[in-house]
Amino acid sequence: MSRASSALFYFASLSLSLSLSRQPHTSLSLQPHASLSPPRSSTLSTPLSPPPSLSVSLSPLPHPLSPYLSRHHQQQLVESLDRLKSQTKELKEAHSQRKLALQEFSELSERMAELRSTKQRLSRQLRDKEEEMDAAVQKVDAMRQDIRKTEKARKELEAQLEDAKAEASKERKLRDHSEVYSKQLEMELETLKQQGSGRGAGGSSPELQQELSKVKSELDKKVLFYEEELVRREASHTSELKGLRKELHDSEGQQLSLHKELLMLKDKLEKAKRERQTETDEAVGALKDKYERERSMLTEDNRKLTTETDRLCTFVDKLTAQNRQLEDELQDLASKKESVAHWEAQIGQGLVQWDSSDEKDARGYLQALASKMTEELESLRSSSLGPRPLDPLWKVRRSQKLDMSARLELQSALDAEIRAKQLVQEELRKVKASNISFERSALTLLDRMFCVLISLFVCLQPKAHQLSIKTFSSPTQCTHCTSLMVGLIRQGYFCEVCSFICHVSCKDNAPQVCPIPPEQAKRPLGIDVQRGIGTAYKGFVRIPKPTGVKKGWQRAYAVVCDCKLFLYEVPEGKSTQPGVVTSQVLDLRDEEFSVSSVLASDVIHATRKDVPCIFRVTSSLLSSPAGAVSLLVLAESEAEKKKWMGVLESLQSILAKNRLRNRVVHVLHEAYDSSLPAIKSTLCAAIVDRERIALGTEEGLFVVEVTRDVIVRAADCKKVHQMELIPKEKMVALLCGRNRHVHLHPWGVLEGAEAAFDIKLTETKGCQALTTGVLRPGGPACLLAAIKRQVLCYEITRAKPHHRKLWEVQAPGVAQWLGMVRERLCVGYPSGFALLALQGESSPVSLVSPGDPSLAFLAQQPLDALHALEVGTAELLLCFSQLGIYVDPTGKRSRAQELMWPAMPLACSTSRFGFVLSEWLGVTHVSAPQLRPLNVEGSLNLLGSEQPRLIYFSNNSTEGDLAIPETSDNSKKLMVRTRSKRKFLFKVPEEERLQQRREMLRDPELRSKLISNPINFNHVAHMGPGDGMQVLMDLPLVSTAGAKMAASYCIHKP
Repeated sequence: MSRASSALFYFASLSLSLSLSRQPHTSLSLQPHASLSPPRSSTLSTPLSPPPSLSVSLSPLPHPLSPYLSRHHQQQLVESLDRLKSQTKELKEAHSQRKLALQEFSELSERMAELRSTKQRLSRQLRDKEEEMDAAVQKVDAMRQDIRKTEKARKELEAQLEDAKAEASKERKLRDHSEVYSKQLEMELETLKQQGSGRGAGGSSPELQQELSKVKSELDKKVLFYEEELVRREASHTSELKGLRKELHDSEGQQLSLHKELLMLKDKLEKAKRERQTETDEAVGALKDKYERERSMLTEDNRKLTTETDRLCTFVDKLTAQNRQLEDELQDLASKKESVAHWEAQIGQGLVQWDSSDEKDARGYLQALASKMTEELESLRSSSLGPRPLDPLWKVRRSQKLDMSARLELQSALDAEIRAKQLVQEELRKVKASNISFERSALTLLDRMFCVLISLFVCLQPKAHQLSIKTFSSPTQCTHCTSLMVGLIRQGYFCEVCSFICHVSCKDNAPQVCPIPPEQAKRPLGIDVQRGIGTAYKGFVRIPKPTGVKKGWQRAYAVVCDCKLFLYEVPEGKSTQPGVVTSQVLDLRDEEFSVSSVLASDVIHATRKDVPCIFRVTSSLLSSPAGAVSLLVLAESEAEKKKWMGVLESLQSILAKNRLRNRVVHVLHEAYDSSLPAIKSTLCAAIVDRERIALGTEEGLFVVEVTRDVIVRAADCKKVHQMELIPKEKMVALLCGRNRHVHLHPWGVLEGAEAAFDIKLTETKGCQALTTGVLRPGGPACLLAAIKRQVLCYEITRAKPHHRKLWEVQAPGVAQWLGMVRERLCVGYPSGFALLALQGESSPVSLVSPGDPSLAFLAQQPLDALHALEVGTAELLLCFSQLGIYVDPTGKRSRAQELMWPAMPLACSTSRFGFVLSEWLGVTHVSAPQLRPLNVEGSLNLLGSEQPRLIYFSNNSTEGDLAIPETSDNSKKLMVRTRSKRKFLFKVPEEERLQQRREMLRDPELRSKLISNPINFNHVAHMGPGDGMQVLMDLPLVSTAGAKMAASYCIHKP
């Protein structure tokens, strides 16, 4: 019985160990505890505190099932415990880091509070400074009021001085009157003496002697009285004048002291403002930087803490899930333990029954128990490993169990080998990936080196530039000649490969190798004095605003190039690059060009610190009367000012030494006195003959006789926009009125005669352009008018009805200009010109050929048409608003070079003496940016300065068409009516002329200026008759008295 019981117990233990050994590995992932039912409270109190389930003891305790656990499961359990320890440690460290971060955050909050208090303190200081500034401003206002009072006192003193002068003049007149009266009395006395002597010869009477003595005594008394009165008045006048002068001097001194004090206060105020502004800006900047830096640090720390908190939360969630899974497995193990204990109790009960009762009953009971245990084990095994067929034999089962345990050991070893192999494969994969990446990087490096070698090889090979025409948005220099790329668009060539820039004219002479060799890439600044091209100096300066220095300065970009000083305006705002439109150009070859420093009295509105940095550039404006224009320039510093002045003066001396030819073709003269009221409202003009100018103004048509100062009101029409003279038919065509109609007037209106007719061409309403021409050689004249796209042609004759409409034609576009070219009508429209036959029978010929690809940019960018003219026999020049183009009669480009405008032109005109391409800029540019042509020839222009002037352009090589009168800036001429309604005299009034003569006679200096110096007193005298010839001989010099008498006839008329 003992053997059977021991065998049965052994069988039961083997079955239990086999069933437990075949459980999944996850069921043994938690170490055994003293009790098999651990607490279920595994929730987290806070996301950063460790879970309560982790506070259990981690030391392995004895367990009834520990003998049944394999070594592998125990090792896994220990590893999980170690992981749990490390995770708990990491969680505690994260919690401590969070505490440190919170502590740092509190410290930063305290720091921010301190910074806010500092900011409030600075704000209070700023408020105090503003109050001080307000007090200073009030003081400045008080000083200004004092200055106004002194100015008022000075004006009152000046008025008193004028009154004293008037009284002195009255006394002087009284003295002159008394002198004249005394002379009359003396003359009467002489006559009385003569009469008395005559009478004495015949016989003297005592009555006459008494009367004579009485008259003498009265005369002596009056002379003494007048002399005493004159001395007394002169003494009083002198004393009053001295007192007034002293008071004036004192007031001026007080005003100067007040002005100086005001300037000092202004400087102090500006300095305090700047210092306060700089201090405030620095403090605010420092606070902003500190705040941004600390804010970025806090943001970064917060982001790190947030990511760390998220990671720990996810980790705690994973641990919670694992804990729940382990609790479920522990519950399963507890149930299994209860079943095993139940089995042990039943087996013990069976053994007790075996000992106490019948063997047969005990054996049956044990067999039933064994079968029941087998069923339960099979059910457990099926629940864990799935259904499995039963083995009928115990030995087979035991052998299978042994084989299974061996197989499990082999499988674990195989798994270990497989894991080791996988690790090795992973390492091999990483090494292979690193090798592949290294090979790829090496290949890319080799490819780059190969490309660099190829590029170097290609670069070493000589290659031509890839040049294309480009538009530059700021002043750019030519790489070849260092001159400016003058122009508004398409200024020059640009290489896409090496960024080489050059003029169109420099393309053939520039290096053709791309890229340019280093020794030729950068040329030094300088001007070729032989040709006058190149750039000498450039930089940013400041020039006065259009309203003057009082309104401030504006930035400009100055370039000394091609013997000229170019100035470009720099727009206000973020953009610091200047535009391509020049504001002023001054020629260094001008005889009147000069550079000089300024004094504080020259620029009274400039600040004291800017005065040492200001210099003046002067150049000529008019030839007659001699006029000059000056420009104030403010350099960045005093050293920069010295550089600018040194460059301009040295360059001017070099140009004068080398005698570089001044290529200016036009000479500017003032055509008439600028005080004439009609000049201010002049819209157009024409030269009638050498002594007459016709002016079309807002008020009508006027004719000025420049030599006789006669003004004729020719026509009363308003707003004369354009004027065309037709001398062949003795007609005048005017484009005038608000609706821009064409009117015809007889030639006699220019002479001052009443108009016999005023014909209004009604079809010409809204006329945009007007010109005249000849239908055929020797034929009648024609008048052509453009209304939008329609061009009307009228025949003009002297006979009535004086005009006849011939034809009308449609232009290719809206007409902007009309003119005669090659005996045909030329119409200018946006981006094009076309030739029309005067008879209108042929189709228009476009002067911009659509088949020329070099002119395709005109269609892409519409440009206003300004003018067209012939250049030579087979070439035309088309002038647009932004450039000029040379074409042949078929409309194809004839020259690669284009004409560049330095600024946007207002109008374009041609002179009858032509122009040369290389001298285009010198011909057209004048140092007056507000010059506007008044006629088609461009000989008469209006200079829009403070006082508008009528300017006449004359050629240096030929005699002009107009007699240039003498003018002055201080003319006091006025319009004086005559007997004719339409004629006026423009002269100085008689009262003003007499006043000028009196002032001249009083002032010896003025009188001496009006007397010419004697040159030669050799007189020619006739010595008597001869043989048909006069005998002449030189007489000796005349006496001094004769010289004075001869010189007295040379006084100029005032």
